[in-house]
Parts: sequence; structure tokens; C-alpha cells
Amino acid sequence: MPSELTIRHLGRMTRATVRGGDAQLKKFRNALLLKEFRLVAERENVWEFHRRAYLLQDDWPIQVNIRREGSQFEIDYYLSIPWSWIAGLTFLTWVALPFAGFQNAGLGFVLALLAAALAIYKQKFDSRPNARFWQQRPRQRWGETMEHLLREAFAHS
Repeated sequence: MPSELTIRHLGRMTRATVRGGDAQLKKFRNALLLKEFRLVAERENVWEFHRRAYLLQDDWPIQVNIRREGSQFEIDYYLSIPWSWIAGLTFLTWVALPFAGFQNAGLGFVLALLAAALAIYKQKFDSRPNARFWQQRPRQRWGETMEHLLREAFAHS
């Protein structure tokens, strides 16, 4: 009997809930590893995977967190702006921009700070199919990819 997959888009992340066992978890884990995810944390019944950005391919960093309670799996995934990028933008704003020689360096400074504030505020993004504006195509593509991987891995529980 196929397991019921429920996917909810919560604004800052997408949450999938599904029932399965060890075989399905292993299949999903292997599928993530084949998609170039790295296992960065493993605790009892909790796993965390990260995938680095490929910006030239319009592909942003994505994180997947898996929690297991018995046969119930709760899988959260989201695209994100890494803290290192935000810190780099802020550092360049404070250090490099004042000495760059722009005529309107004050305006550039304010715009860069607004961009950093927006990046901090909207750091995580769900993978909804009707995503608009920020990271639209990667969010839609990863939403389809993750749903496919989940359906394949948890098809028979």
C-alpha cells in the first residue's frame, strides 16, 4: 500500500510528512547523496543534509532536515542565503564601498545595507510550485525534484 505524502509550503520552508521504514529512509538518503547533498549532522532520528550553490547554473544552496518518530517522517527543506554571503556583503559595504570612488557612495551604501537587511529577513525560502519573485525558478525546480525523490523513496512502505 503506498504511503500518503503530504507537502505543505510554510513560507520559509516546505514540510513533507510521510510514513515509511528503514528501507525508505535509506532510499531517500541515497537519492539525496546522488543529488550532491552532504550529510552534515546525524543524531538519533534526526538527519541534516546541505547542498552547495551552483550560481552559474541558477542553483541556490538547499538544506534538508529529516526527523523520524516511529514510522512517521517529517522532512523540511528550503533554499537559503548563507550567512557567509550576507556577512560578505555587509563587510564589503562597510570597508570597500566608501573607498570605491563612486560619486553617490552614500546612496550605494544605503542600498547595500537595505539589500543585506532584506537578505537577513528573507533568508529561507520554501519550494512552492507557484513561487514568484526571489529565486523563482530554483524554488520551483527544487520543489518538483524533492517531491519526485520523496514519491520514489516512499512509494511502498
